[in-house]
Amino acid sequence: MILLKQLLAICLSPIGIMTILIVAGLLARLILRIPRTGRRLIVLGVGLYVVFLLTPLAELLVANLERPYPPLQHADPSAGIQTIVVLSGYGEDYPSLPVTSKLTSETIDRMAEAIRLYRELPGARMVVSGGILRAGDRPVAALMADFGKAMGVSEKDIVIEGRSQNTYENFVELQKIIGGTPFILVTSACDLRRAVAVARKQGMKPTAAPAGIWAAQHYPAGMSWIAWISAVAEGFTKPSAQRLLYLQRAYHEYVGYLWYSMLERV
Repeated sequence: MILLKQLLAICLSPIGIMTILIVAGLLARLILRIPRTGRRLIVLGVGLYVVFLLTPLAELLVANLERPYPPLQHADPSAGIQTIVVLSGYGEDYPSLPVTSKLTSETIDRMAEAIRLYRELPGARMVVSGGILRAGDRPVAALMADFGKAMGVSEKDIVIEGRSQNTYENFVELQKIIGGTPFILVTSACDLRRAVAVARKQGMKPTAAPAGIWAAQHYPAGMSWIAWISAVAEGFTKPSAQRLLYLQRAYHEYVGYLWYSMLERV
C-alpha cells in the first residue's frame, strides 16, 4: 500500500507528468504508429520541461511556503526555551563512510542550523527525530546524532527519536518526549508550514527555525510589488535544473498539506 501511494505521488508530480507525456508520445510514434498523437504528447511534455526549467515557477511556489517563517537569527536564552527539535531528511548508514557522507545535504543543512542555535543556548538539549528508512540501517535520527557529536554537540545533550516515518509521526512521538514544553523547531524552510501546523495540532509550542532557505533569498517577506515583479522578470534569465528539484518539493508540500487537512492532522 505504501509503495502504491509513493508510485502514485511520483506519477502525479510535475516531473512524473512530464516524463509520462514524453514516454507516451514516443510509444505512440514508434510502436502504436500514431505519429500525430505522439508528436503532440512529446511537444506537451517538452513544453512543460521548458516551463519548469526556464521560468521562476518553482521559486514562486517555494517562496510562498517559506515566507511565513523568517530566519531565526539568534536564539534568545532569556526566552527560556531549552529544547531544539530537528526533523530528519534522508540518510543511509554506510559503515565505511564518514557521517558527513551518510546524510543528504538537506539533512546536513538542518543539523548545521540546529548546532548553530544549540551553541547560543547554554544548557539546551537537541532532539533529533526520524526512523529507519532502509532495511538494516539504524534510524536516520541516530545518524544525525552521530553528525551532531562529530560537530561538537555533547552526547548527553542529544535525544534520539527513532520510530517515526513521516511528519505526522514525528510529532506524535515527539509529544511523548517534550509534551507542551516550548521548543525550537528546525527543518527545511519549505517544510515548516506543514510541520508547524501538525505540531500545534498536537498541542505543542514550536518556534520555527528554517534551514536551507532557498526562494526567500530572492522573494523575502515584505518586498514591494515593484521589487517582486523585477525579481520574477530576472528569474526568467536564470535557467536552472535546481528548479526541477524544488518544484518537486513544493508539490510534495502542497499535496501533503492538503492530505493532512483531509485527515484532520493540521
